Amino acid sequence: MKKITVDLNENSYPIFVGNNILRKISDDIETKFYSSRILIVCDKNVYRLHNQNLTKIFKKYDKRTAYYILKQGEKSKSFNELNKIFYFLIENNYHRDCLIISVGGGVTGDLASFAASTFMRGANLIHIPTTLLSMVDSSIGGKTGINFLKKKNIIGSFYQPNAVYVDTEFLKTLPRKEYVSGLGEVMKYAFISSKKFYSFFNDNFTSILKRKYNLLEKTILDSISIKTAVITKDEKDTHLRRILNFGHTFAHAYEGLSNFKMRHGEAVITGIISALFLSGRLGLLSQKRFDEFIELPLKTGLKNKINDFDYEDIISFMKSDKKNKGGKINFVLLSNIGNILIDVNARKSDIIYSIKKTQMILPV
Repeated sequence: MKKITVDLNENSYPIFVGNNILRKISDDIETKFYSSRILIVCDKNVYRLHNQNLTKIFKKYDKRTAYYILKQGEKSKSFNELNKIFYFLIENNYHRDCLIISVGGGVTGDLASFAASTFMRGANLIHIPTTLLSMVDSSIGGKTGINFLKKKNIIGSFYQPNAVYVDTEFLKTLPRKEYVSGLGEVMKYAFISSKKFYSFFNDNFTSILKRKYNLLEKTILDSISIKTAVITKDEKDTHLRRILNFGHTFAHAYEGLSNFKMRHGEAVITGIISALFLSGRLGLLSQKRFDEFIELPLKTGLKNKINDFDYEDIISFMKSDKKNKGGKINFVLLSNIGNILIDVNARKSDIIYSIKKTQMILPV
């Protein structure tokens, strides 16, 4: 088991990474995270597959533990579901010293952490991410949120967890499409971090896709380390942390227009392709580098899921992006591996060009 510390002074917390490590959480609850009551917010599919193991892990806390089972999918990140969690907490006499544990992917983590951040102005929170995407991205950094009016994470808060437990055992039951979706966020790290990690990820992509454990564990550890390094310098997303949004301006629009039928990571991969085209169009990325870099997202075999989207609708979605200032769409673009430009503006014609090229390069 490996430990990575997110160093945020009084908001610091550990991230534990390994295989079959959840027995540790049982000991830690007793010694580090005292709580009068425990609420486990768990994805329905995860509970179906892993409820026996979860019951075993939390057996010693059985009398003060309850489960809130959440339906899978982005539609659960809503005011309606949030209200149900609040109702459950209040009706069952939970107090501020309670512990909320999210067990699931990004949807579960975002919703549970938003509930924890607002219930009695802040309850204890632990993440147990069960998807690759949530392991390397959404469970780390303290962003919470729900979707509203088809806008991704438009309402939320910053609220750091007490700890994160990344148990790779969960990945054995993760469907292939969800696994590929998670690789979208890893791919983002490959582009924004260093040539060393980019080369490792690109050269070993086929084996990582096959879930070769030693390569997968290194991929997860490196991804977490990259995000942690950014967060410790910019916890509240004021400047540097925006590099983590590479590809996401396009991605959130694609995801929203699909009514969240596109998986987040699929949208990110598609968004990275669009961002590479726009980087090239604006002269930020040379043709030689573009030709090299575009090969990586295409290795996923992702199909075209944006072919029927209207360009005006996509741009309209982008205008509500949280990174925008002064009514202008701000993109995060690339000039080379690790050389990221934030708050880049583009003409409407260049944006549409990039979307069209993305539609053309992806197989239907």
